[in-house]
Formats: sequence, C-alpha cells, structure tokens
Amino acid sequence: MSHTLRVVISIVFGDYVGMARHSSKHMLAPVLLFSAAAAMMSACHKDPGGAAAPAVQVKPKAPATPNLGPSVAQQTATMVDAPAQGKSPLPVQLKFEVTQHPKMGQALDINLALIAQVDGSPAIIKVTGGDGLTVPSEASEFNIPAAAAGEIYRQTVKVTPAAEGVLLLGVTVSLKHDEQTDLKSFSIPLIADR
Repeated sequence: MSHTLRVVISIVFGDYVGMARHSSKHMLAPVLLFSAAAAMMSACHKDPGGAAAPAVQVKPKAPATPNLGPSVAQQTATMVDAPAQGKSPLPVQLKFEVTQHPKMGQALDINLALIAQVDGSPAIIKVTGGDGLTVPSEASEFNIPAAAAGEIYRQTVKVTPAAEGVLLLGVTVSLKHDEQTDLKSFSIPLIADR
C-alpha cells in the first residue's frame, strides 16, 4: 500500500493498524466504499476523455427557400446593358437585344428590358430615333402603371435605319417613386450597313 493511501486511510479511519485488530465484519463496508471512491477518482485522472462531453448545440435549420425560378440576370443573359447618359439618381437598369443585323431601309426589332430597383408608379419609357434612325410615332412611348423592384418589364421597339454607320436610339425612362419623379436617359448604339 502506498504511503499516500496509508495517510488518507489514517486520517479518515484513524490508525489502520488498530483497525486490523477489530473484526473485519465491521470494517468491510467502509473499506469497500473507500476503495470504490478511490478507484473512481483514479480513473478520472488517468482518462482525460472520461470527462463529460460538452453539450452539443443544435442550430435550428433555416426554412427551405422556395425555388423562385431564374434570376433577373439569367432571364436577361442574352441582353446588353444600355449605357446611361448623364448622372441620374433613378435606380433603374435598361438592357437591350438586337434581333438581326441592322440594314439600311429594313425594319428591325429591338427588345428592351427595364429593371427597376425601387417600386414606383407610373413608369414611362420614351423612345426617340437619332439622325438616320426612324421610330414610328405609335411605338415611341410605353406606360407601365406600376413598377415593382426587381421585376423585368419587356417591350419590343421596331426601328428602321435610314442611313449607314453608327446610329443612336435614345430611351428615356421616368419613374415616380418616393413622392418624386426622376428621369434617366440611355443611348443604344446600332451599326447599320447596306
């Protein structure tokens, strides 16, 4: 028996030599209890993994987001951003797509997509042809009664190049939002040949 164990036993039970003289019946239960406690303490010190594992925190699962379909970028992937003219604070984007190569004297369709980044009502799109580009008057203005942020508003414009070279199609968007009406102008370049 180690010296430390003898000291602990003598402190708890007194002189263990005197204990041996008493009948073993009376001392068997306390000795067994003490031995079991010592064995448990010894096991805890030898096995660092024996300590209770920390409680695992389960994070609640985020609700599944419904598949809302293709994004605005995906829906307008074949289109090109129309360059804005000037510095307007109006948060709208205009994209366009030319359906065929522009030829002088031949009408062609230009697909427009207006993407508002704010809710507004109404939105008005005005289309004007520059030098050498004809836009029919009935197709020069389009109204959107209410525009919602993140939505795409499509319109097709028919134009006819009357000259060769670089021709510009002007598009002006006005949108009433937050009790004010803002304008933003865009310019769509077309290169026409014979």
